Amino acid sequence: MLTYDEQEKMERLMAKDENFHELITAMKKDYHLTLSQISHEIRNPLTYVNSSIQWIQKLHPEVEDFEFWDQIKSDIQYLRTLLDDISTFNNGEQLTISKIDPREFACDLKDSLLSELLAKHIPLLIKLDDTYPDFYGDPIRLKQAFINLIKNSMESITERGRITLKVFTHDKRLMIAVKDNGCGITEEQQQTVFRPFVTYKENGTGLGLSIVRRIILAHNGTIHLRSTVGKGTEVQVHLPLLPTSHICI
Repeated sequence: MLTYDEQEKMERLMAKDENFHELITAMKKDYHLTLSQISHEIRNPLTYVNSSIQWIQKLHPEVEDFEFWDQIKSDIQYLRTLLDDISTFNNGEQLTISKIDPREFACDLKDSLLSELLAKHIPLLIKLDDTYPDFYGDPIRLKQAFINLIKNSMESITERGRITLKVFTHDKRLMIAVKDNGCGITEEQQQTVFRPFVTYKENGTGLGLSIVRRIILAHNGTIHLRSTVGKGTEVQVHLPLLPTSHICI
């Protein structure tokens, strides 16, 4: 997996030389295809195993008393989640651009997470401007990204807490920030949290924030994280307001 510096060098080479651009684009397409094929080949037998597990439990209910039965089901669910995350990560650069109303986008995010927020007694405050200029992006991919960020904030809150979603414009960019007063993360962890398969959660796949970063970069945006242990975390995403002329594949 390429480091940030290596990715930046690759982007500079692509911008500098057309031959490099064509070669690296072909390599990326081959990489995406290979990862899709591997995921597909794993998903099929996993589906069969999951179906067999369900039939065994239906025909032999007593198997639920087996000491490791719940762990087997949990492990299968983890594999399914991991494959879903790999698929999302692999397709994170593929965008379908359309016009987005930032106010509607923010409210839709809250509606999608409302049941979880209510269950955990966590208020989500939305701060909006009165008006916004035209904004273009992929509404599905951006929703995936920000749901991921908000869920991370929810998981960081162990007692009474709150999350704030701010949407505003500055210097021809749309800025969307997710801020919480949760447990925060260390400076050391902040250096690696966006890397694929790096996780500090007990059951995390390590792809959540990598997916977020991939989607934001595909929109020609930037992402910035500030966190203090014991006080909380803020993630700011800056997105260009003008229509994206280049769609990554």
